[in-house]
Amino acid sequence: MSILPLICMRLRRVTLVGIVVGFLVSACSTVGFSQTAPPVSATCQSAQQCKVPVVVDCPSSGCVITSPSKVHNIDANGFDVVWEIVPKAGQSYTFKNPGGIFFKSAEGQQLFMCHPEANGTRFSCHTNVKNAKPYEYGIELVGTPPVSRLDPWVVNH
Repeated sequence: MSILPLICMRLRRVTLVGIVVGFLVSACSTVGFSQTAPPVSATCQSAQQCKVPVVVDCPSSGCVITSPSKVHNIDANGFDVVWEIVPKAGQSYTFKNPGGIFFKSAEGQQLFMCHPEANGTRFSCHTNVKNAKPYEYGIELVGTPPVSRLDPWVVNH
């Protein structure tokens, strides 16, 4: 048996695998699996202004955490960031403790000191480091009805 048909068959398999992997990488980058932070959607200009409202909306598909001001990437600008639950009728939520606000990278976990306030309805994070790097974080609530966590970003200039 000639070796040429075997080489051609293996090349076809490698090419097919390469095409499938390329398609998957492309698909993942278009459906939100990218590790690139979105553009800054809110910049804090003062401690009083660096508050993020946290709202739970419950359409027919299940409850989700949202922010009425569409804050997906906060520029803390050196100020503490404070997340506060906006209560709605029939809902009872507090920030998970610990971990109501949690940073996903080891660097973010070391830089940001976070703690619950106001009986768990507010969560505050502080850092003294101004490095202008984005950090992905999560918001996790406990209460009723159950809600999925939200995964936005914060930058500190």
